[in-house]
Amino acid sequence: MQRLWRRWWRLDSPVLKVWGFDGPFYLQWHITEHCNLNCIHCYREGNAAEPEISALMGVLKNFNRFLKSIHKRGRIQISGGEPFLSEHLFSILMEAKKSGYPIRVLSNGTVMSKDLAKRLNESGCRIVQVSFEGSEEIHDKIRGIGSFKKALDGTKILCEENVEVTAMMTVSDINYKALTETIKLTTPYIRRFAFSRLVPWGRALTLADSMLTTKQVKSLFREFHKLNLNTENQKGAEVSKTYRDPLWQGFFGKVNPLLLGGCSIGYNGICVDTDGTVYPCRRLPVSLGNVHDTDLTEIWKSEILRELRNRDLLKGKCRGCKLRWQCGGCRAIAYAKTGDYLSEDPQCFN
Repeated sequence: MQRLWRRWWRLDSPVLKVWGFDGPFYLQWHITEHCNLNCIHCYREGNAAEPEISALMGVLKNFNRFLKSIHKRGRIQISGGEPFLSEHLFSILMEAKKSGYPIRVLSNGTVMSKDLAKRLNESGCRIVQVSFEGSEEIHDKIRGIGSFKKALDGTKILCEENVEVTAMMTVSDINYKALTETIKLTTPYIRRFAFSRLVPWGRALTLADSMLTTKQVKSLFREFHKLNLNTENQKGAEVSKTYRDPLWQGFFGKVNPLLLGGCSIGYNGICVDTDGTVYPCRRLPVSLGNVHDTDLTEIWKSEILRELRNRDLLKGKCRGCKLRWQCGGCRAIAYAKTGDYLSEDPQCFN
C-alpha cells in the first residue's frame, strides 16, 4: 500500500486521483474583510484591503481554468469577514451559478433579512453555514452581546425561505459542555449540525490555553455520536449530524485500509484569501502563492502540498499511526501549536 502511495508522489499530474476524495474540488474563497463582529476565537485578523470586483472575477476565472486542467467538478464556499457585507457577493454568486457550481456561504447569520434570503435562492445558493457557539450567554461571550439572538433570527428567516442551514460550532473549553444544548436550540431551523476544534491563530492566539485536552476531545466525540437527533426542522426536513473532523476515523476504528480519508488538505480543496493569497486550508496560514500572479494549476504542484499529501512524512505519533492514511490528524492545529504542519495532532486521543 505504501509503495503505491510513493509511486503517486512521483507523478507530474497536478492532482492525485485517489480513493476517498473523488467528489467536487472545493474552493474556500474569502471575498471580504468586513465583519460586524469581533469574535475572540476568530483565526482571521482582518488587515487586508477590500478586493475590487475585477480581482474577484479573476479568481473565479483562474479556478475555472484549474478545474478544466484537472478534469474535476468544483464547488465553492464563500467566506469573509462576513460575506453578506460585501457589495460584490451577489455578482459573484450569479457568475458562479453560470458555471454550475454548488455554492454555500459561511456567515455569522446576524445580518440576514427576508430580502437577502430570497436573493440567495435566485442566485442559486441553497446552503448557508451559520456559527453558533453555545447558549445565548456563551455565544454572546465569544461573539458579542446580542449576537446569539440575531444569529438565531437570521437562521429562522433562512429556514422560512427554504435555504438550508448548517450550524457550525467551534469547540474549546469555553463552550464544549454546551454542545447538546446548542444542538437543541438550533435543530428547529437547520438541516445539519457540525463542529470543529479551535485553532489558535489570528485573534484566537490568546485562547491557546482554551484548547481541549485529548480526554475532553474524546468525551465530546462520544457525546456527539450518542446523540440521537431523530427529529425534523420546522419545514419537515430531517436534521442530521456531520462528522467532519479527521479524528473520527480513529474514534470509530473500523476503516478500509485501501481508502484514503481524513482531511482533504492537499487533495481536494484550496483556500484563496481576499488579496489572492492561496493557502492549503483556511486555518493553515502557509502561503502557496497568489492567484493574481500564478495559475492555480501551477500552485497545486507546490512542494508544500506534496509534503502534505505524503503522510509518511508526518512526525510524532502520527508518523507511526496505522490510521495515518485514513486520518492524518489536523495539520492546522499541528502547525498552530508547533510551527510545523507535519507534526503530530496534539489533540489526538488514540
